[in-house]
Amino acid sequence: MSRILLIDDDPGVRDSMERTLRAAGYGVQSAASGEEGFEMARGGAYDVILSDMRMPGISGLDILRQLRDLRIDSAFIIMTGFGTVDTAVEAMKLGAVDFVQKPFFRDELLMRVRSATERRQLARQVELLQKQVDPPGSLSALVGISPAMQRVKDLIARAASAPGTVLITGETGTGKELVARAIHAGSARASKPFVALNCAALTESLLENELFGHAKGAFTGAAAPRAGLIEHATGGTLFLDEIGTMPKPLQAKLLRALESGEVRRIGENETRRVDVRFLAATNLDIQAAIDSGDFRSDLFYRLNVHRIHLPPLRERGEDLGMLIDHFIHRFGGGTVTGRTPAATEALLAYGYPGNIRQLQHVVQRAVAVARGELIDVDDLPEEVLARRVPLAAEGSVAAARERAEREMIVATLARNNGEVTAAAREMQVSRTTMWRLMKKHGISA
Repeated sequence: MSRILLIDDDPGVRDSMERTLRAAGYGVQSAASGEEGFEMARGGAYDVILSDMRMPGISGLDILRQLRDLRIDSAFIIMTGFGTVDTAVEAMKLGAVDFVQKPFFRDELLMRVRSATERRQLARQVELLQKQVDPPGSLSALVGISPAMQRVKDLIARAASAPGTVLITGETGTGKELVARAIHAGSARASKPFVALNCAALTESLLENELFGHAKGAFTGAAAPRAGLIEHATGGTLFLDEIGTMPKPLQAKLLRALESGEVRRIGENETRRVDVRFLAATNLDIQAAIDSGDFRSDLFYRLNVHRIHLPPLRERGEDLGMLIDHFIHRFGGGTVTGRTPAATEALLAYGYPGNIRQLQHVVQRAVAVARGELIDVDDLPEEVLARRVPLAAEGSVAAARERAEREMIVATLARNNGEVTAAAREMQVSRTTMWRLMKKHGISA
């Protein structure tokens, strides 16, 4: 049943429209003011919102503007008895799907609502199909063709199709949450919730409350019962980032939940069954933490059914150029499209101790301050420029990376019989980027 939200300050019009829409089989809720309607629209999932244009306080256009800023995707129809062409045009520019003048006939109202609901349902079906073809967090989001990344992708695919917990290790900034999302997206749980929690961001008591929830009156301020994130993730996946920082008392409670498939909220005696797949990540030397007594060995063995280790960026030389171009494309917005040779030299020579996260921030900053279509060396932060290695130096790291990049492009083109589009697809870059790389290295198709 399609859900309709009706916003109108005239009770007679509101009651009449409610009866008409309910008789046609729609689920209808109504609001008597713009303020009330906006709060309902923000908190509920409606297929269509019908709003009067002129109301005391917040107008229909004001509601439309605010919902657009919040990315609420309900179809919006403006109603008014004071309609003009200018108002209609303004409403359409703001994202309204239709514009009707009062008074209108019953059949006209139903026709416009039916058209809006059908378009909204079609748009959601297209969105669902796109997510099924290329779900958020899928393997396609992992940029890189180095042997190390090919092995990571293979392990992700295996872990996604098999049951069991997964422990993801690697330095800070290597993309552990991205891997967790790729595992979830490739699993049979992809249509269910993916819930992520950073264990290092909370105190022990807050972390316990977030994970397990609480009963009403369990502590001061617990005015109502609350489910924890483990319950929220039922049917789906719970990703526990920085699990190496979890306090030992909580480690024991988490271990019981893993082994029994049950959780007990704080302040309750009864347990609740949950069906959750646990993924965990840490940048710590987990074996050293076990040896020092900071991490329970039994929890480690329970989490370590599948193990995926992410290599640091310094060990992924073949991927660095692709990642730089990926972030330029992501943040450039079509205005900034590449990098000068001098900027390329500096970007490839830097070691990126913060790994991919740091590289992303470096490129994002450079794109933001770039004066033209290409990132230049003056657009890069000082820490990158301070470690520049002259590209002309035959034995330099940058020179080796340049040679590796050229060899990779030549080999990819050869595998695809010189077809630039096919080679670009294999390298996971745009066709424009592929031509630019070929020109940079003096390669013809």
